[in-house]
Amino acid sequence: MDIQHTLIPVNPFSRPGKKLPRVKALVIHWVANPGSTAPQNRHYFASLKDQSINHAAAKYASAHFIVGMFGEIVQCIPVHEMAYHVGAKTYLPYALDNLGQYPNNCCVGIELCHPHTDGRFTPETLTAATELCSMLCIQLELNPLTALWRHYDITGKECPRWFVTHPEAFEEFKQAVVSAVTVLKR
Repeated sequence: MDIQHTLIPVNPFSRPGKKLPRVKALVIHWVANPGSTAPQNRHYFASLKDQSINHAAAKYASAHFIVGMFGEIVQCIPVHEMAYHVGAKTYLPYALDNLGQYPNNCCVGIELCHPHTDGRFTPETLTAATELCSMLCIQLELNPLTALWRHYDITGKECPRWFVTHPEAFEEFKQAVVSAVTVLKR
């Protein structure tokens, strides 16, 4: 698996440089920008550094990884640093019970690119995301059956749209990661 390590510079809006004490979950997102590439989404996160800290409308956003439509993977933030990918005013009770009051403190964010507004991922995106998640589950000692979450499962936001509107597709994805972990551990 080829991962392009193009880390975002440390800044208050997209890479705070805060260490994660422990990773409990991998959170799957969609970029919600049909047809955009992994490098374009990484550039967006990096561009947030140019905002004014005093501006009321400042945005905070990032992810650890972005998987492109052709299976390319861009890493934006090291896995043991916090990213801003599941911030919200309120969290769902199950997420609070399992991930604490601020899930960004214990989750790795993975954005998936998609060609259309329905959010359906290309086979190449899903294959690369499966490989990435299986590698991270082994590296971080996570059980894919319990450690793979949708953004939706934490905040109720329709993200990633395809996996929210087609929950069976998310279950298939989780099972593919389980199978890949089993193969890698042999």
